[in-house]
Amino acid sequence: MYDKQEIFAKAVEAYNHAEDTITRIDSVFRSISGSDYDPESTLAQFDILLQGVLVSVACSDMIFDDIELQFIKNIAVHGDLFDYIRADSDGEVDLTWEVFTEAETKGQLSLVSILPQVLADQCESFVLPLAAVDFSYSRFGNLPTTPGDFLRSIESDMITIATLLAFVDDEGEPVEVNAAAEMIYALVERHWKGLIEA
Repeated sequence: MYDKQEIFAKAVEAYNHAEDTITRIDSVFRSISGSDYDPESTLAQFDILLQGVLVSVACSDMIFDDIELQFIKNIAVHGDLFDYIRADSDGEVDLTWEVFTEAETKGQLSLVSILPQVLADQCESFVLPLAAVDFSYSRFGNLPTTPGDFLRSIESDMITIATLLAFVDDEGEPVEVNAAAEMIYALVERHWKGLIEA
């Protein structure tokens, strides 16, 4: 049996690292572009995408339990997946964490399967400034980087958080880690690489 507080504390460390990376990248983006871009919106988008990944992990073993719910709700500081879905649908999709938790497994898996489409706009606007800095630094920055370094850092933090979630219910099945990798690719990496390679 794993210490759930310790697992969550390690997840918070990875979250804080990702948050710091995103904040630094946003700062560089603002200085390069001269825009008044709000880093809080990027952090909120990260939370929404991260929760999408975590929901896919929690549902992959066909059991979405309360300890996973608390982990997913509490890890995010700046944004919330279901608040976004509700706002984006003008209230037509009025999901809450409690409603999602009580839904049948089939309904939960249906939502997970359409998350890449539901979150496509968030993915694009999250990735754009980060990929721009990633590409610019690799070409013109004073740090030795290659395109994708920032992506790999953020993805690594997301995988760490997702893996820790997989163990919070004492199971830690490979299907859960695979679900994280697949959703991270669908939500983040595919968009990021598309912009860098364009």
